[in-house]
Amino acid sequence: MIDTRSSVAIIFYEAVKQMEYKDSDPKHEQTPLTGFAGETTLSMGTIRHQIDACGVQKTCDFIVVGRPAPFYAILRKPWLYAIKAVASMYHQCVKFPSGRGTATIYGNQVASRIYYRNGHTQARSTDK
Repeated sequence: MIDTRSSVAIIFYEAVKQMEYKDSDPKHEQTPLTGFAGETTLSMGTIRHQIDACGVQKTCDFIVVGRPAPFYAILRKPWLYAIKAVASMYHQCVKFPSGRGTATIYGNQVASRIYYRNGHTQARSTDK
């Protein structure tokens, strides 16, 4: 997910495990995070991860959060600036210059709904 208002880049622990990072990989500097509903969560640490978007590679520092979520990560505005990207909510895409002209990454509404529904189902099952 791309959130142009987020002050931090976040990656959720389930995604970190799927990328086969070891538990020792996150630097264990706990950071308090406050969500839009006012709840506070402590992070598990931070990792540095290289993102490859259509051949454009940039490294991003992520705060690791150990809570279920309907997506793998939240990218923030500095990453968009670093790759000179323009995000369009209306068109559900991100466009940026690449070695082969203008690259476009499109959102997928069907996949988004599935991830969102699965994330909420997973969150409800862990709350019980």
